Amino acid sequence: MTNNHGNLNINYCAAILLKSVRENPVCEISKAREIVTAQIGYEISYMKAWYTLKPCRENVYGTWESSVQRLPKFMKALQQRNPGTAVEWEHHATNHPSKFIIKYVFWAFKPCIDGFKYCRRVISVDGTHLYTKYKHKMLLAVCLDANQQVLPLAYAIVDEETASAWKWFFKCIDKHLLSGISDGICIISD
Repeated sequence: MTNNHGNLNINYCAAILLKSVRENPVCEISKAREIVTAQIGYEISYMKAWYTLKPCRENVYGTWESSVQRLPKFMKALQQRNPGTAVEWEHHATNHPSKFIIKYVFWAFKPCIDGFKYCRRVISVDGTHLYTKYKHKMLLAVCLDANQQVLPLAYAIVDEETASAWKWFFKCIDKHLLSGISDGICIISD
């Protein structure tokens, strides 16, 4: 086969790679090239392998857009399977009644909320970039328990790491983690 063979397109290569992507979601480009070569005896280019993996992953795991639209269902299941888990949302409406744009989402697991009562009153907070299509940020609050082990307290995904996002995150922490705690709390941030 030559590079211009009509049947050797991205869809054909994606059909070959589908099983491998299901088994290993982080299937590397070099591995994808090896699999196609082993199956059809032709080595595809690096770029064709790269473009082929995208529809494979979308076929198995969905698109970014579909994942965001399923997030409320996922969070509801998270609360049902972990009773007492706190989840808060802030989102924008769109023209379509069943679609929305997430601005902020916060969650804290019930065992972590309960465990904080027995930890030092020092909370460390930080944010990190989520290297995805939409460039959201993840905010995290942690503390140390009596054995010097890190206990994750709360998580949030925000659209931007701004003062208003941090303010919202701290309000959620206060509401769900600090209610009923009368002594002082120290918060450490960068």
